[in-house]
Amino acid sequence: MSRRSAVPYVLLVPGMLLLSVFLIVPSIYGFWLSLHEFDGINLGAWSGLGQYQAVLADPEFRRSLWHTVEFAIVVVIGKNAVGLALAVLVSAPLKGARLARTLLFLPVTMNVIVVGAFWTFFLSARRFGGLFNEMLNSVGLGMLETSWLSSEQTALVSVAAVEIWRWAGLHMLLFLAGMQVIEPQLYDAGRMDGANAWVRFWHITVPQLGPVLSVSILLALMGAFVRSFDVVWVLTRGGFGTDVVVTHMYNEAFQFSRFGRAAAMGYVLFAIIAIITFTFVLISRRKLRDV
Repeated sequence: MSRRSAVPYVLLVPGMLLLSVFLIVPSIYGFWLSLHEFDGINLGAWSGLGQYQAVLADPEFRRSLWHTVEFAIVVVIGKNAVGLALAVLVSAPLKGARLARTLLFLPVTMNVIVVGAFWTFFLSARRFGGLFNEMLNSVGLGMLETSWLSSEQTALVSVAAVEIWRWAGLHMLLFLAGMQVIEPQLYDAGRMDGANAWVRFWHITVPQLGPVLSVSILLALMGAFVRSFDVVWVLTRGGFGTDVVVTHMYNEAFQFSRFGRAAAMGYVLFAIIAIITFTFVLISRRKLRDV
């Protein structure tokens, strides 16, 4: 191998070292811990697949997994529906559209503690100054008043709504970027055929956004399953029916010192996500080939 041809491989070495130190080695070590009893300090006896059997037999884990699925369904649909609607809105040649894009993206940049503090106050009961309940009462809908984050009937949906609000701006930008590369001739042809704005949206915009929509759904899916800890924790601490898998893992590890079982939960969740992602990508590729 010549010196010139070896240069690209040499340049890859720092990146591969970082990948190994911060991803590959911890992943292997985490799997090793999941096969043992581990309290965070002392590595205990070998348990093999016993931790995985305990996780799958745990009704609390199954309940948290079901909460995660419910949360993911609401969040994936909400982020993409709201993101696409906002993209259509700000893509119109209206005055102030650029300012609107900036304002709609601002929640993405906010610290999750600030987000949690605001929404906890906003959705609390009226006696604690809850603004949302005050608004409902002022328009004659006081019968709907509740403590939105302290009721098992509304807490999970409320947390999902906050998550949608927080990340809709990012999905808006994804769809906006995809819309800007759609050929204007397609819309001109639609107008010549007598198609109104709604028909052009469903039969031109949405099909042309297929690849972007796939990426957006995957991002929302990964966020709902893996990155839901912060928003759930700052709003409800996993209580009131909002205990998702990642908060359940946290409690197992840091409250009950069952780090081995928490690691097993992580790998069970990883396997579920891998199956869902692989299936989704396979279906998306087939649909894109058929277009």
